[in-house]
Amino acid sequence: MKIFLLFLFILVPTTIFAENSIKALDAYEEATIHFHDGTSIRGYAKITFNSSVKFKVTEDREPEAWTELMIKGVTFHRAIDDIDFLYVKLEKVKTPLLLEVIELGEISIFVDVSSNWISANHSTNETGMLHTVTSIQNTTYSFFLKKESEKEAIRLFGIFNFKKKAIKFFENCPQIVDRLNEKKYKRGNIIEMVYYYNDYCAALD
Repeated sequence: MKIFLLFLFILVPTTIFAENSIKALDAYEEATIHFHDGTSIRGYAKITFNSSVKFKVTEDREPEAWTELMIKGVTFHRAIDDIDFLYVKLEKVKTPLLLEVIELGEISIFVDVSSNWISANHSTNETGMLHTVTSIQNTTYSFFLKKESEKEAIRLFGIFNFKKKAIKFFENCPQIVDRLNEKKYKRGNIIEMVYYYNDYCAALD
């Protein structure tokens, strides 16, 4: 279990998600692409902004682009841990999106991380202060939940009616429902809730 993922992630400006996902967009890394028939090839890969994977068997080879039609996902081999990405069909979205895997189980949870730089302008004042521009990195996270019995993943519950939606989603796990009603579980605990469900409630189905 990735214990560090249990921290509040909604309001944190930079987290491990950003390091893992955004790094995969920057440069080629050691990776393995996984095909739909269960076979795989190891080489070097990076993720493009349109959710395709550029892959080459050796560093000096020309890369080829792979999509959800050809592969089911990619694993990046990092010094500390492997990072898995899978193509996931989303509710009301035509094309599957390549998402980072947080947890796979009877309920799976995935994250999509994007980052951009925002310029903050500082105007001159009456004393003639020099106009400056400060760049601030803005990182956003979109979380998706998928039940094993469902074909599509749903976006993480929104700000409004979170408790009501979460109770319905985890309705067959009394322990989680009780903790939601007692306000022990809130939006920041969604990953912990998924871990708990897979460890203790999955067998209740």
